[in-house]
Amino acid sequence: MEPRVMHGERRQGGAALFMALIMLVAMSIAAVSLVRSVDTTVTIAGNLAFQQAALQASDFGVEAAAHDLDTKPRESEWKVGGTCRLTSAEPTVSNYFPTMFATASTMGSPTIGGRSYTIPGVPTLDWDKVACIEDSRIPDGYRVQYVIDRMCTDTANRAESCVSDNPEEGGSRRAGSPRITGASSIRYRLTVRVSGPNNAQSFVQVVLRD
Repeated sequence: MEPRVMHGERRQGGAALFMALIMLVAMSIAAVSLVRSVDTTVTIAGNLAFQQAALQASDFGVEAAAHDLDTKPRESEWKVGGTCRLTSAEPTVSNYFPTMFATASTMGSPTIGGRSYTIPGVPTLDWDKVACIEDSRIPDGYRVQYVIDRMCTDTANRAESCVSDNPEEGGSRRAGSPRITGASSIRYRLTVRVSGPNNAQSFVQVVLRD
């Protein structure tokens, strides 16, 4: 004789199965959300690491620019070309500009990879056409470029047309003794760009003087 199944037990078993399915779906959604959250966190941490490395690599650009500014002649077509390039084309933008970049706007619009970006203080030029420096200490996958603009409104060395130090006076303090005035020190604005993996970009500006 077969056992009898009560109608109430059937309804109870169906309800338990329905609740189990709901819990299974909820746990699956929670698991997927957790995986995506972990993946996003890892991506953010990786991007921050790339950005930090790009910022540290800018030191090589500052060092190279300071050395070139001290040893190379100041010409408008200075340090164009070289074996280190961002594209297959020969670089055509100078590293040194005898007059300062336009200051009418505080927002630069550099062109990077054919796309224009709005970055405060960065000069408006095509960085893809600026030669990159060669240094074995630069980490693999990173490119370092720089441009220098002499902070003068014209090519003359007049104090009134350049951002410079106020010359200090020296000499004897005795009444009637001649006073000696030192030469002005002209300022140069250095802009370093570092590009790295995952489209990491870092811009650093330093003011140098001669």
